[in-house]
Amino acid sequence: MTYPSYTGLPNDDRRIAEELSAMGAFDNPAPEASGRLAALLESVGMFLTWLRWKGEVGVYGCRVGAEWARRQEAMAIA
Repeated sequence: MTYPSYTGLPNDDRRIAEELSAMGAFDNPAPEASGRLAALLESVGMFLTWLRWKGEVGVYGCRVGAEWARRQEAMAIA
């Protein structure tokens, strides 16, 4: 299986792609991208999604409750 390039390091790219797959990022088929720029932007977008998910798990302990926790924090600040 070929993995998209996120960092340029093969082991890191494989790990990120496997974690994204486990998190359900590839459940819906992506529309066919035309051209290298579209593929690059898709790869950057997926990498940012992975970073956000990893941050939510690190801060809140799970990805599912992160949206609720952010809403509660926003209400407390406001």
